[in-house]
Amino acid sequence: MDVNLILSSEFYIPNSTHNMEHLTKAQIVLLTLFTSFVASMATGIVVVTLMQQAPGPVLQSITNVVERTIEKITPTIVEKPGKQVIIKDEDLVVAAIERNTKSVVAFRVAGEDGTRSAGIGTIVSSDGLVLTDKGNLGGGVLTTTVDGIAYALDVIPSDSGTLVLGKLTPVIPLATSTPPTTFVSATLGDSSVLKVGQTTIVIGGRDGKTIATGLVTNLDTHIVTDKDTKAETKILDSIGVSQHLAGTSNGAPIITLEGVVVGFLSIDDSVGTQAGIPASVAKTLISSQSVAGATPSKKTP
Repeated sequence: MDVNLILSSEFYIPNSTHNMEHLTKAQIVLLTLFTSFVASMATGIVVVTLMQQAPGPVLQSITNVVERTIEKITPTIVEKPGKQVIIKDEDLVVAAIERNTKSVVAFRVAGEDGTRSAGIGTIVSSDGLVLTDKGNLGGGVLTTTVDGIAYALDVIPSDSGTLVLGKLTPVIPLATSTPPTTFVSATLGDSSVLKVGQTTIVIGGRDGKTIATGLVTNLDTHIVTDKDTKAETKILDSIGVSQHLAGTSNGAPIITLEGVVVGFLSIDDSVGTQAGIPASVAKTLISSQSVAGATPSKKTP
């Protein structure tokens, strides 16, 4: 289109209401489209210029926001014979919660003023093995209720660091005619494949039913070098998440949208710290106890 024609007196006569009356509807539409086009071009040039001049951290923040927005609004499409099934992020969150709710237990401990909350445990076997944080121990025997039955946690002695392993045993022995309880076990995932920005779900709180969603904010790692081969291996030390919870959620599982547990919260209210212990640490603990054939003990390790 000839720009000179558009800007001719036939289309553009400034400050003249009388002459504007002579414009046809088609000419007015063309003039409006042209004005919008010029404004859009100018806006685009300004945005590009500002992006080019923006400092690195600001540009990275803008990029992260855009990528996160696209991720949220773009559904997952699963191909099935004869049809497509669209899965949204919220559907994955709901499924992950439903998959793990029965594997999370809220502990309580008896004190002089009655019982109080004593953190969270995660069931990791069908016969009642439970992982929890060592900070939940020391105040007495931990108890919980599963399907209306009261259980105590018999701690398996170990020299582990933050996580401890125990087994749920009925507070009151069950009748011989009562079949043994089959617990719902959580699935431990591969924490080494986590990425910063990945969605995380935490199930905790006083009742073990409080849901908090957030993101992986940082991954603390260190490198181990093999003396012989000189091969380097990256080891994940802790997982940072955006959810900040109280000490009643100490030991709560960190869950991905795939529904697997990739870590456990270790919270110390006395110093105001919170860290995510990788699931790899839990796997090592479970394997070592299985090999050693350790037996539970109600004594604090």
